[in-house]
Amino acid sequence: MSPKGLTVREMLKLPVMEHAQLISGERGLDRIVQYIDIWEVPDIGNWLREGEMVLTTGYSTRNDPSLLVEMIEQLAKVNGAGVAIKPERFIPHIPQEMIDKSNQYDIPIIQLPIGMAYIDITYHVMDQILNRQAVLLRRAEEVNKALTRLVLNNKGIQVVADNVSELIDSPIWIIGKAGEVLASSPEGYPYRSSGKHHQWEVSVDNKMLGKFVVEKRELNELDLMLIEQARLVFSLELMRNKIAKDTENRLRGTFFEELILNTVSDERVTASRGRQLGLSPEWLWEVAVVEADEPFYNEDSTVVTNIQAFIRKESAARKVRSQLQIHGGRIVLFLPSAKPSGQDRRIVDKDVPLPWCDALSGQLSSWEGVRMGIGRPGSLVEAHRSYGEARTAVSIGYRLNQERRMFTYMEVEMIHLLQESTDPARLNRFVEEKVGVLAEHDRTHGTNYVRTLYHYMATGGSLNETSLRMFIHRNSVNYRMDRIKSILGMDLNNPRCRFELYLCTTFYLINH
Repeated sequence: MSPKGLTVREMLKLPVMEHAQLISGERGLDRIVQYIDIWEVPDIGNWLREGEMVLTTGYSTRNDPSLLVEMIEQLAKVNGAGVAIKPERFIPHIPQEMIDKSNQYDIPIIQLPIGMAYIDITYHVMDQILNRQAVLLRRAEEVNKALTRLVLNNKGIQVVADNVSELIDSPIWIIGKAGEVLASSPEGYPYRSSGKHHQWEVSVDNKMLGKFVVEKRELNELDLMLIEQARLVFSLELMRNKIAKDTENRLRGTFFEELILNTVSDERVTASRGRQLGLSPEWLWEVAVVEADEPFYNEDSTVVTNIQAFIRKESAARKVRSQLQIHGGRIVLFLPSAKPSGQDRRIVDKDVPLPWCDALSGQLSSWEGVRMGIGRPGSLVEAHRSYGEARTAVSIGYRLNQERRMFTYMEVEMIHLLQESTDPARLNRFVEEKVGVLAEHDRTHGTNYVRTLYHYMATGGSLNETSLRMFIHRNSVNYRMDRIKSILGMDLNNPRCRFELYLCTTFYLINH
């Protein structure tokens, strides 16, 4: 039974149609009758509708039987239901061409007895149609109330999904904006995007929050009504989830902002607030700072969105909750890891995720124009310290090697300590004494000898490694080093000279 109307087959089974006879178009018996209309005027094409069952005596065609053929063609165009005709009064018989067109387009032709009144047909058929539509409306109201009650009683999106799936007798999925499965019924039913699935957007305030996907291929009018009600309910559920998530994100954002700005004064209070926000005190935290030539001001940029998606996916694999903040034009990442177990940590487990530093390094090339520093791991209350180290790492590291994108604090820790504990004026004089003449040569002749010397010292005097770092030929490095030795007049094989030149070129590059 179709809630939209009744089929021609069902119409013929009504008592009022007992003496009606199907003439042709038998393959169209499952067409849906939604309306009944009487045709006794020549023009027909302008008012026919989908689901129309036409009653006629053929009066308007008595002088032009071809109009009956045209009527069949017009019904086929609008997906009409069929035609019921009394041929004995004004036309002697049903034209064979009309019958042929009826079979061609599967438009049923029904012959009515000469004494049957139109009112008897229209009354009984429309009564059936209206009753079914009334049932449909009542069912829509019942479903709407039941699903809305689930939302109001805070049963959760999974319970709503299970009820909707049962109502339409089909597996369903609710898919988030990023393509993640928010709920499925049956729960855990695997989702694979398919062009065979039906799907509808789930929106709030004209913003798409997700998709409602139904596996069932054939949907009737009742299914579509249920789906429309379900879309509304899923919109309410996703809106509530969004509000709750936004509130939690604001609370977490404020919490992490405080960790950035201040050293923790009360460790117990901080740990307690972290637990309330779902942050385990057992996690180890690393803070990463992401910089670019242009500052970051909001979370809508492509780079921020891509980084957010990556750390969310990584965090899910590690079963932790990370955080991304925009602070001072930089992206700040709070990256937790579960503390390793007491087992031998030297054993490599393929299921253990890569360290955050390695995982992020593998992605940096796809995040164009950014560089990253990462601090040492520690407890949550040490996040302020790790944040400062991350900023130092990217600041010092990028000045020393602009071809790299990832810098750890451990790589620059000694330089940072010396920088912090040394009198700046005295250090500058020492640097000038050792490499000032080389820097002056660079300024005057447009050479790049100070940086070449730095990489040469940083790689332990390796011509090959220096050429790789500077993207120049090994012979060019060799030539430059000969010129550098000549300009400085120093013995680069002397360990003390090498140490001094490494430090002096480092501090020069940091400050220039």
